[in-house]
Amino acid sequence: MITAPRFSRAMRGVVFAAATIGTVGDCSLEVGTNTPSTMVKQSGDTQSAAANTQLPVPFTILVVNQFGEILSNVPVTWTITSGGGSLSATSNKTNESGLSSVTYTTGPTPGMATIDAKVHGIPPLTFTVTIT
Repeated sequence: MITAPRFSRAMRGVVFAAATIGTVGDCSLEVGTNTPSTMVKQSGDTQSAAANTQLPVPFTILVVNQFGEILSNVPVTWTITSGGGSLSATSNKTNESGLSSVTYTTGPTPGMATIDAKVHGIPPLTFTVTIT
């Protein structure tokens, strides 16, 4: 198993930007520090609201690379998968803090709604809402 050497946060950017390919024997490793590897829900999940009402807390995700470093400018697709309603955007990009957010207005029918956040190459995150 090949592991990356431990560097301070300040040194990581310098080391990985300068050396993105390492070689060990007949093996080579390309380190993509700008590749998203994980999304994490930051806010907005499991809210409840009346039909045709904008939720008070936006759905927000954080996108990081394999080293846990935040990634800006990553495209995120937002999709209502059940329950109807509307989103403030169907796609946007992460900001300088690695965050992407949308607001959701519930659909007209009481029940459950689900909204997915998707970044290419990562399984989607699903937010759930109870429409009353």
